[in-house]
Amino acid sequence: MLVVMLSSQAHAATTPANSIKRYLFSAPDQAALQQQFKQRQIQLTSPQLLLDRPSHLQIEGTGRSGLRSQFVIEQVAGEFHVYALRLRPQHPVAPLPYLTQELVFDTADPAVSPVGTLSYPSGDGPFPALVLIAGSGPHDRDGNISLHKTQAVLADQLTRQGFAVLRYDKRGVGLTGGSLHPGSTSDDYAADALAAVQFLQKQPNVDGRRIGLVGHSEGGLIAAMVAAKAPDLVSFIALLAAPGLKGTDSISLQDATMRRAEAMPEALILANQQQELGLFKIAASELDQQAALAAMAKATAALPQALRTQLEIPAEGIPPEALQPLLTPWLRRYLALDPAVYLRQLRCPVLVLHGDKDMQVPATAHVAAIKQALAANKQSQFVIVPGLNHLLQQAKTGHPTEYLLIDQTIAPEALGTLSGWLKQVAGQLNHAK
Repeated sequence: MLVVMLSSQAHAATTPANSIKRYLFSAPDQAALQQQFKQRQIQLTSPQLLLDRPSHLQIEGTGRSGLRSQFVIEQVAGEFHVYALRLRPQHPVAPLPYLTQELVFDTADPAVSPVGTLSYPSGDGPFPALVLIAGSGPHDRDGNISLHKTQAVLADQLTRQGFAVLRYDKRGVGLTGGSLHPGSTSDDYAADALAAVQFLQKQPNVDGRRIGLVGHSEGGLIAAMVAAKAPDLVSFIALLAAPGLKGTDSISLQDATMRRAEAMPEALILANQQQELGLFKIAASELDQQAALAAMAKATAALPQALRTQLEIPAEGIPPEALQPLLTPWLRRYLALDPAVYLRQLRCPVLVLHGDKDMQVPATAHVAAIKQALAANKQSQFVIVPGLNHLLQQAKTGHPTEYLLIDQTIAPEALGTLSGWLKQVAGQLNHAK
């Protein structure tokens, strides 16, 4: 019977209720098990494997990322099966100290009725309320990213702080109608978020004069779009790791940041940016699909030969199918959007919360752009938290490959800053009534 030496880092395991087991590999014997860990470059904290201990064990180790992880070894029918144990200590676990209601609400599009969850405190209302707006991608109401339920954790934290919180499945996800990302656009998602606000206005336990939006990443842009369109309905917004640059510049900066993190030579990074920006601008235009593809082919052919060689572009150019991903409805609209257009219209309180290790929406450039756009808004507050990545986790490098490996879903300092600001603003609005 194969086990791991018992210590503070290795023990007979009782899998936590809010953890996730990820199957890694199986091994027929002790030698094969050790070899598999070695091949995966996993350094176990207690590597001594014995034959006379329980068959279900949990052990700590460090992989190539440098982040510590938990592993579970189980013996079944003489074979050993190894799982990575992804701990998610912040995921809500019943019983909860508040009430929840599953619901469906209508939007301006008869084909789209988002399915969601409204959580609200026990006791008498009406309560200040929040709509959570997820970032880009086909997210459900829990906001699943790398096995993290980001929206569920936010809703749990904010409901405990006295808010009614509405979160919902995005278009095309679950039973919510509409086109799945990237078939829908930021405008579509803004329409749905506005419908969510209008739905909250109808709830007897909600204070309709104190409804705010909390948007993460693209969700922050959408929050600004909704607040600019419906200033009488939205009283305050929080922008979490939200973009401030125009879409073309935002995607270009993200790509360059990722390439630098992966040690691509700077000359090649700049060459890629030069080529991509031309394609992004065409995608952001109002040309139809075929005209855009033709313009992209023409722009590629016009690149200097030295640049084409450096980027390994074939003599016949880039095949149309390789350019199609640039022409989805979502990306075309996102590339054309400028957050400043909406941010400049805001007169409500705004919190801008960012992490300084964000590689997807790098803080320095984006927060500077948001500050400039909100220069006339005297109720805006800016917080950049050291060490946090795009998901607002405490991170080692900030690279997206770490998201899955980090146990923390949202850093307590980010949750504390957000909930403290929201309570302060909601309290001021309550006194002003």
